[in-house]
Amino acid sequence: MTSFFPSSLSARLGRLSFVQHGGRLGHHKGSHVSKKTGASLEFSDFKKYHPGDDIRHIDWNVYARTDSYFIKQFLDEQEMRVHIVLDTSKSMNFEDKWKFAQQIAIGLGQIALKNGDTVSISRIFSGKKQLFTRKGARQAGSWTTYISRFEQPSETTGLLEGIHTIPKGTTLLFVVTDALEPNEDLDKLFKQLSTRCRDVRVVAVRSKSERTPSYQGDIRFIDSESERISEVTMMNSVEIAYQLQQKKHQLRMMESAAKYGIGVLMTTPQAGPEDVFTMQMRRQGWVR
Repeated sequence: MTSFFPSSLSARLGRLSFVQHGGRLGHHKGSHVSKKTGASLEFSDFKKYHPGDDIRHIDWNVYARTDSYFIKQFLDEQEMRVHIVLDTSKSMNFEDKWKFAQQIAIGLGQIALKNGDTVSISRIFSGKKQLFTRKGARQAGSWTTYISRFEQPSETTGLLEGIHTIPKGTTLLFVVTDALEPNEDLDKLFKQLSTRCRDVRVVAVRSKSERTPSYQGDIRFIDSESERISEVTMMNSVEIAYQLQQKKHQLRMMESAAKYGIGVLMTTPQAGPEDVFTMQMRRQGWVR
């Protein structure tokens, strides 16, 4: 792995797996690798052994060559196909949100790949929809490299335009975004997402200054999407009004998400990717 994504965290992600909600595995038969092994005699891939894995599937020939334990994986009639929609709107380029969002997308993909599942990511770049798909633990490196090379966001299009990039048959859908769109647009987005996948999870990334602004004096704000300019004199009453408006927006967003059965994790780059995956997502019941 590159320095863009810590190798120590990558190793820890190999011991995590996604918790499926609502029995959404098993709707498709076929050609994708499941994290469950042994249901078929058709060999698919290798996975590094971790305590708790079924030792009956250790490949001793590989051990003799490498002095490391690897588990054989087989094709299963059940499958998990994970897809990630990455928000590439201009607001994602504020402070350190973009690199953090990339790290979240990388980590989600590594969990899927190291469990032998299929993962894909879509984004809109230069007005074109881009889709990238990988499968199996051996692809974790190329997955990390691909996402780490994403250009900084410059789009004015919203997430609604990216709905059609979601592959059919997706069993677990993640959306990595700052969720700063108007509540009406978020409600439409959540409604459409719920029709594309039965298990949708939103990782909402907000920078420190977006959550608790610390500006003082006369400030000129420029909306990164509309380029509209607002001049404000920052004082205590303005900060209080901002906080109230932000809480109102967040509450309505959470209500919309709950209405459509969508999980939301609010986080910030200051937490760091390791805390998100090993602590926050565990508390949400998203991984184990």
